[in-house]
Amino acid sequence: MNREKNNLRKQIKSERNNLSTDFLIKSSEEIIKQLNNNCKWDQMMVNIFLPIKKFKEIDLTLLIGYINSHGGQVCVNRSDFRSLEMTPILWDEKLKIKENEFGIPEPVKGTEVSISDIDIVLVPLLAFNEKGHRLGYGKGFYDRFLMKTSENCLFIGVNHHSKPIHFEGINEHDIRLHQLATPIRFREFI
Repeated sequence: MNREKNNLRKQIKSERNNLSTDFLIKSSEEIIKQLNNNCKWDQMMVNIFLPIKKFKEIDLTLLIGYINSHGGQVCVNRSDFRSLEMTPILWDEKLKIKENEFGIPEPVKGTEVSISDIDIVLVPLLAFNEKGHRLGYGKGFYDRFLMKTSENCLFIGVNHHSKPIHFEGINEHDIRLHQLATPIRFREFI
């Protein structure tokens, strides 16, 4: 595993620990506005991550109702740490969500969605570079997941900050984002 990436992950996680609750709430609200202003939800199956609170991730849960009310559907993931795979589960108001042993909120049961039926994946990240490569948590869950989507699926990252950073160690299996939503900007990668 790339030492530079690991050091960068530690640094960003440490910086995130200093973010206030107010900052997180405001950032999440502004990112949802950016997404709503730039995305069409009608007839779309949208894969949303549920925020890992200990990592101070962006909270997109308010977006779920908006997408549903605008003709789209939402699915959320259940993680398998043995296979390092994620299974999308159709969102339902009655869906029971429970934190797994790693602090990741995920559905306990539910109706599985085929990854190939997903139109948009909203992707968590720690950082991104100028070309749209993301720095994740290092297990490769999202890279494996995104490789299984249809060729027309749109990958939209969400991040607390708008500035790209330089990092080495981009591998052939690292999937690029198509777009990125931050609190102050919606960005397209060409």
